[in-house]
Amino acid sequence: MTEQSSSNQRGSFILILIAMIMGTLIGLMFGNNPSFNKRSEHKLHDKLDEVLHIIETEYVDPVDSDSLYERITATILSELDPHSAYMSNKAVEQTAEHMRGSFEGVGIVLHREGDTSYVGQLIAGGPSERTGILPGDMILTVNGDTVSGVNMPADSVVARLRGQRYSEAKVEVIRQQNTSHPTHHTFTIRRNTVPRNSVSYFGMLSQHTGYIALSSFTNTSNDEFHQALLSLKHKGATHMVVDLRGNGGGSLTSAIDIANEFLPAGRTIVYTEGCHDRRHTTTARRGGLFTEGEVTVMVDESSASASEVVAGALQDNDRATIVGRRTFGKGLVQREFVLADQSAIMLTVARYYTPSGRCIQRPYTNGADEYYRQYLSQVLDEVYSGDSINHIQDSTPYHTIGGRTVYGGGGIIPDRTLAYHRDENIGYYNRLRAKSIIANTAFDYVKTHAETLLKNYPDAQSFTTRFQVPQTMIDKMVECGERMGVARDDKGLSEHKHLFEAMLKAHIGSSLYGNDGFYLTSLQFDDDIKQLNITK
Repeated sequence: MTEQSSSNQRGSFILILIAMIMGTLIGLMFGNNPSFNKRSEHKLHDKLDEVLHIIETEYVDPVDSDSLYERITATILSELDPHSAYMSNKAVEQTAEHMRGSFEGVGIVLHREGDTSYVGQLIAGGPSERTGILPGDMILTVNGDTVSGVNMPADSVVARLRGQRYSEAKVEVIRQQNTSHPTHHTFTIRRNTVPRNSVSYFGMLSQHTGYIALSSFTNTSNDEFHQALLSLKHKGATHMVVDLRGNGGGSLTSAIDIANEFLPAGRTIVYTEGCHDRRHTTTARRGGLFTEGEVTVMVDESSASASEVVAGALQDNDRATIVGRRTFGKGLVQREFVLADQSAIMLTVARYYTPSGRCIQRPYTNGADEYYRQYLSQVLDEVYSGDSINHIQDSTPYHTIGGRTVYGGGGIIPDRTLAYHRDENIGYYNRLRAKSIIANTAFDYVKTHAETLLKNYPDAQSFTTRFQVPQTMIDKMVECGERMGVARDDKGLSEHKHLFEAMLKAHIGSSLYGNDGFYLTSLQFDDDIKQLNITK
């Protein structure tokens, strides 16, 4: 037996494994194709089985064949493009749950501090909402299992709170509300379906301007968005602001349905095309709720995929003003192929194109590292220079339905760029926020004041209108920062005191009243919203 260098062994080993997985993928993609050479396929699989057997029986270290298959499958897919991917069984389940827009459990959002779990928020419409359990309660046990102070991972705590619909979870908590003596409480919560809304918030920004924040595109997004749109129209909205900042995408079908709400019948929304997927064009149907009236779509560098479908469709049809910062640039369509063991691959099968013919996918021919490096460079340019134009990869001019010039090949470029808010004294705020000190200070207040706050302020609106952040909370935030290595900055604190107060208040509101409690306060200090100059 001869010996080789470890690097040569590693390279040969990886090549063998890649060949094995290629055989699996070939079987997946061509197994139903009668023109595929079955003899070659069988010979290839025989060789791959032989190689795997040799590795399993002769390799120097124990080998987990299933794990190797998963890792190399993921490697192969990543070589195709940055968005084709392998998903384990668990990932498939999590994705399916996210796309459903609901899950089965008790309806509690966890807040973790070290290995201690707290009730961070009660989900509106969930089973825990009217049980008497409070935000800020420390969760001690779930059905007799101790879950705090025993180094139990957060996902294990979540697994114990979730369960089959109509089953019961007995939750013991420790509460410390306005007293130095903690009290124990036990709640029996009957699990049920818990909504996971993709419309984070909707409301009126002014007398005639409605606002809808959409965090993702799931199977329920269109129904949620439709109801929000209907409510805002009834309140008199003639101008609609659709906030897609931070929305990384999801269901293409939901994106099409949401774009349909704003477009006249017959207008092109999107078309898709791939080597094995013939061109398919989707046009708007009758019945959109807001086909007239002013529309503003807010985007940023994290708006991707389905968000870009909506923004591109409304921009190319001259139906909305796109404001914000250049979007991510993902124009690839993935289809899920479930494998025999219920894992899956998400394979790119087509590109999507905006109505004018733009593919907004950024180039990835130089590999994933360069793909993400170029994206980071784009973001940094916008942070420091407000420049969205330098990174255009496709200089071909495209034209909107009204004749305006737009470009593809690297995200949606806004009609109006909103610059990052830059302030030399904002650094203190950013340092405290980055270490979660602002959020944690707010939650410490919730731990001891939730009961009183909920009595004094029965809803998010009354809390937003009347609650004032006490100076003692500001002092505790500063002290906590110093303990965690963030030096006190009196100038930064003084110049941005209103911002500190607003975000402390918003985080308290989030724990007590959900997203309404957060957005009602935070939108008043949102730099991008301020730049919209909404007055009517």
